[in-house]
Amino acid sequence: MARVRLCAPTPIQFAGVEALRGSQEHVREMVSKLRKRRDFSLKRVNEISGLSAARPSGAFYIFPRIRLNSKWKDDKEFVTDLLRETGVIVVNGSGFGHAYGKEHFRAVFLAPEEMLSRAFDAVEQFMSQHR
Repeated sequence: MARVRLCAPTPIQFAGVEALRGSQEHVREMVSKLRKRRDFSLKRVNEISGLSAARPSGAFYIFPRIRLNSKWKDDKEFVTDLLRETGVIVVNGSGFGHAYGKEHFRAVFLAPEEMLSRAFDAVEQFMSQHR
């Protein structure tokens, strides 16, 4: 305990041990919520003309492919226009590597379904306006 004052991670290490000894029910509950949000997000993305996505299996992100039209030169321009016109923020996929992320964007599905629904409604309207 004398080292607690010398090393910032030490208190966290003690807290981590205690957290792991406690109930893990909250983990199961969160995983269940995230599965529902993932499935909801995947369904909504694949219903939007011009977007498609594979089912995420290891994170709380979805990585839709964008069928770019003459409106956008690349995924960075797409996400910038999406933010300006709708207020929905996503990250351009090419920022994660041009070979894999080109013509994609990454979105987080941690938010409650009601918020995700509003965001996907805005994305759907945005896509329909630019087709």
